[in-house]
Amino acid sequence: MIRDAILAFGVLAAIASPGPSPAKAQFYDKKTLTMVVNYASGGNADLSARIFQTHLRSYLPVSTILIQNMPGAGGALAMNSLGLGIGSFKPDGLSIGFFGLNPPVEIAGDPGHKVSLDDFEFIGAVRDWNVAFVRRDAIPGITRPEEVMKAKELFIGGYSRSNANDVRSQLSLKVLGVPYKLITGFPGTADLNKALLQGEINFANSALPGYMRQTLPQVISTGIGLPLYYFPVTATDGKLGKVGSLERMGIPSFSEVYERVHGVPPSGPDFEALLLMCDLDSAMHGVIVAPKKAPKAAIDELRAAFGNLYTDQAFQDEYEHATGEKPELVSYTELEPLLKRFKSVPEEMKTVFRQMIQE
Repeated sequence: MIRDAILAFGVLAAIASPGPSPAKAQFYDKKTLTMVVNYASGGNADLSARIFQTHLRSYLPVSTILIQNMPGAGGALAMNSLGLGIGSFKPDGLSIGFFGLNPPVEIAGDPGHKVSLDDFEFIGAVRDWNVAFVRRDAIPGITRPEEVMKAKELFIGGYSRSNANDVRSQLSLKVLGVPYKLITGFPGTADLNKALLQGEINFANSALPGYMRQTLPQVISTGIGLPLYYFPVTATDGKLGKVGSLERMGIPSFSEVYERVHGVPPSGPDFEALLLMCDLDSAMHGVIVAPKKAPKAAIDELRAAFGNLYTDQAFQDEYEHATGEKPELVSYTELEPLLKRFKSVPEEMKTVFRQMIQE
């Protein structure tokens, strides 16, 4: 299970105490709640958001929860709109976000992002893991993960230069020593897979929901693509961790592939930057947030509803069906030290991220 790998910056969430029943809740009584997703329909964030949409309704007395997809600017468009109260989004508790966060933006800064994590109240998050995959016919041909080193040039598909997926892909190939070019600007996971199937790109990475539902049946099982590695994580003992479920699927870790190729474990500032970003991004891959000035009553009810999902078997089962693993939820209190990590990143690592974003 995914719980085989526990991040160094957070421990598994303790079972949250049940929140108030819908009958006792007041703020959301018969109201419509909109959950804006910062990526396109059918992508990783969207798939997870729709599972939360279904099951949060069991613990909120809303009339309905609507999903509004707002892709653009590598996830920044929706975050800017909600955080700044643009258009129909107001800090009234009736609009919340389900966001895939981008650690490089918070670490290095990006003028396209007009808001920061400080502009939101965090409700909770779900951990996730990313898998890199490649077309088998990438010149001169790849049949095993370590053969990626033979590639004359890989064409990475991504969302925007400051997006975590783009930076993650680039850093991993840079550390390995594989030449690449970034083809960015795709709205979502489905678009990346389509481009890969059509041969427009030959390398991408996906979080687990999209990988299990789309990449595995469309790209891997058809023989067109090959999983290369899952990205590195740090275990509670400070060593590189293992994701047992992915190992059992025959997908090696990035560090294992690196060691097969180079004979030594990965190291250096680029690898340390990759590891830091993957630790933070995995623990906060899908976050539920509200604008900073949203009513306290709304925040309290949302957090209580999120807490009930820890013991909601229907939610657990649906999430496992979608991703192949039971969800690992992260409470808002556990997110606090993770958020502080963004403010204590060494300058040399910030430089690495700035270079990735600006190249």
